[in-house]
This record gives sequence, structure tokens and C-alpha cells, in this order.
Amino acid sequence: MRPSAHALQSMARLLEPHRQTVAERWREALSTLAEPPEPDLHAFCTRQVGALLERFSRGELDPLLAQEALEAEAILASGRSLEPRFRAGRMLERSLLAVLDAGTDPIQRLECVLALHELTERRLEVLLHAQQELLERRLHEAEEHAAQQAERARALQAANEALRRAQKQSQHRAGQIEMLSAVVHRLAGVLDPERLMQEAAEVIQARLDHTYVAVVVLDTEGVLVGRWAGRAGVGRRSTGRAQGPAGGVIGRALRKRAPQVVSDVTKDPDYWADVPGTRSEMVVPLLEGGEAVGAIDFQCEEADAFGLDAVAAGETVAEFLVQALRNARLFAEARGTEEAS
Repeated sequence: MRPSAHALQSMARLLEPHRQTVAERWREALSTLAEPPEPDLHAFCTRQVGALLERFSRGELDPLLAQEALEAEAILASGRSLEPRFRAGRMLERSLLAVLDAGTDPIQRLECVLALHELTERRLEVLLHAQQELLERRLHEAEEHAAQQAERARALQAANEALRRAQKQSQHRAGQIEMLSAVVHRLAGVLDPERLMQEAAEVIQARLDHTYVAVVVLDTEGVLVGRWAGRAGVGRRSTGRAQGPAGGVIGRALRKRAPQVVSDVTKDPDYWADVPGTRSEMVVPLLEGGEAVGAIDFQCEEADAFGLDAVAAGETVAEFLVQALRNARLFAEARGTEEAS
């Protein structure tokens, strides 16, 4: 899945008058990082946002992704992690979304939001591919070195096992990227909040095969309400409604307004044992205007099931759901106004 040239050009037209606002929002976000990309963040953000909008205005996607791949390879070659690069990109995406939210027609905004999320998926895929290629090169080098040593057989076996693990991780990441695509396409036209939460829980649970997935929001009284989907045999045989006060790991994610990953639920005092067989849990808050308005709860029967890539995928789904739920509310309000008149 890839955003069309028309969608990129439309987004450029909407964002061009606000490029300085985008750059300033991004600069403020980057200033919170332990290692900002450059000392002069103002000049860096202004330059990067200008270049990005220029690419958008020409409808160029492949050159943008090719440049991303080259820069990712340079970062990995220097021995550094891609996580700061990914975080900076996520901050830029949020800055763009904040500007798109202000004064934009709902239908046009949804088109641009979809294009932006699709672009983020492709960018994540490029970063993961660069990381995978580096790992495979290192494994190949390890194999050649092992062939020259007396313990060649043992070293070669270890390299093969590492490669199999890497291939399994790649399959897992590919599944997450497919899940993002499925969520976007299945929910793009859903304008009923209850159905939106139910279908989101179902498609995420089905694509990732987790034990349990719930999508919950805070009502006007601060109580969590939502919909969930679970694998057969976990004590809940079909989909159903979840509600209650904001406690447990979900409550912690809402308070901290940040994803919470629990590698082993038996060691976390906040965990509520409401789903039999759960070994690990990840909760990603739904953030709207900086405030937590709900969460996505992922639970798995395997320990250490959620890594950096899972958090990244969860955050992307959460941001899309916030937009989709807002559009559903606006649609309901508009229909109510029409019926009243």
C-alpha cells in the first residue's frame, strides 16, 4: 500500500501555508530528546520540513524513501541505533497531524491523514529493511570468519540459528505492517463509534493472533467503555463489551500518557488478571490534544511478546483511531443537527 501522488500533493497544498508552524512544533518536540539530531534545531527543522513539502508537492514517494534508506544505512554503519531516527520521524508526523486538524474539511483531512499514515508505514518498512540487511551482512561475515576457525561447525550453527530468529522477527514485523494496512482500510469508512471500536479490536486480534485485544475510551464520567476481541479458549468465547474504572496497566498508560509494556505480568503490581493465560501486555494510550482519551490493550500468552516495533505499530494504530473516532463524532453531530432542523 502506498499513498498516491494526488494525496501527497493535496497534503502539500494544505500544509504549505503552515510550514513554519509545523517546523516550530517539531522543534519543540525534538528539544525533549536526549540526543537531538543537530545543535541548531530551528535551522534543521525548517530545512527538513521545506524539503519534505517540496517532495509532497511533486508527488514524489520513491525518492523520499530512497533517501530514508541511505540515511538509515549510514546510521547503522556508524554503529548507532535507528530508534532516535524513528522517534524524530514520529514527532514530525504528529506535528503534521496537528496542523491538518486545524480548520480542515473533515473529508479532506481524512484523506490526508490516511496518506500520512500510509507514508509512515512505508518509512517504518524501510528502516526495518535496513536493519535486517545489516544483520544479514553481519551474519554472513560471521559465517566466513567461522569457516577459517577450528570451531567452524559450532559458529556456523550459531549463525544459522540467529538468521532463523531474524527471519522470524521479519515475519512478525511484516505481519504488523499488514495489520496497519488492514486497520486503515477496514475502518476508513466506519462512522459509528461502537462499531469502530469493535471492528478495530477484531481486525488487530485476528491479524496479530494475540490472546486478547481491547479498544476502550473514557466516557464523560471518567469510566472506561469499549469493545474487545479474544482468541477462543481464553475464558471469553466471543466479542463483547468491556467497561469499568481506569485501573491496572491501562490506568497507568492513561496517567503517564505513554505506552506501557509488561514483559512478565506476574512481576507487575498493576496488572489485573482478567484474561487467563496472559504472560505479557502492552497498552498504548489514545492521545487527543495531548490528553489521554482511551487506550488499546494488547495481551499475549507469550512472555516478552512486545518490542520496539510492536510499540511503533501500536502508536500508529492509536493515532489513526483517534482521528477515526473524532470523524465519527463529527458525523454523528452533523446528522443530529440535520435531523433537528
